[in-house]
Amino acid sequence: MMIFLKFLHDYEIAFYYLLGLISLRFIYLLIRAQIQLSKTIFGLERQLFLGRRTGALGRLALLAVIVGAIYAAVHIGLPQAQSAEQIRQSAIAAHQPTPTLTATPMEQFGVDISGCTNTKATILQPKPGDAVKGKISIRITADITNFAYYKIDLSRADEPDVWSTLYNDNNAATEAEPSSWTWDSATVPPGVYHLRLTVMAADLTFPTPCVVPIQVLSPGP
Repeated sequence: MMIFLKFLHDYEIAFYYLLGLISLRFIYLLIRAQIQLSKTIFGLERQLFLGRRTGALGRLALLAVIVGAIYAAVHIGLPQAQSAEQIRQSAIAAHQPTPTLTATPMEQFGVDISGCTNTKATILQPKPGDAVKGKISIRITADITNFAYYKIDLSRADEPDVWSTLYNDNNAATEAEPSSWTWDSATVPPGVYHLRLTVMAADLTFPTPCVVPIQVLSPGP
């Protein structure tokens, strides 16, 4: 259903244009039938032109109903469907198991980054240890088997167990076409932070999250 509603949204104007052209045809037939009806005095011919006029009016009414249905689907149905999907994602996230990170040889800046070796579920940018300020681009891949959604969380280095969700999406991102999202690092105080990418499967399992330590600088010059 979501795909169909997005299709209507993407081609809404084209549908209106096409229906408008069809409407012009029936308006022409309606006017023609009315003119012929006004010139006709014989009963059988009047019945014929009355039928044509009624048919044209009926088709114009049907086109108006179709236009209304498209408008309602795009401007009412789609936002409601997107809101329901967001609620579903939040419910899944609320019931997901909390991953436990353990120290491994793949540790940089005191953070386990072993999950970032998974090319199908990793943060491509920024890199571990990058210093960032202002608006930055966060690029990721999220293309595991039975993919459901992914989310990007942030925590302070001095509060490694307290995570805040920055972004989530249910669209996969491949190595060939990674996902890119802009985050304004000026929304948090300068300091050391951890970015975490968790890619969730439909059965609520997930590979080891990719955690990237970064240094947020003051947004000033």
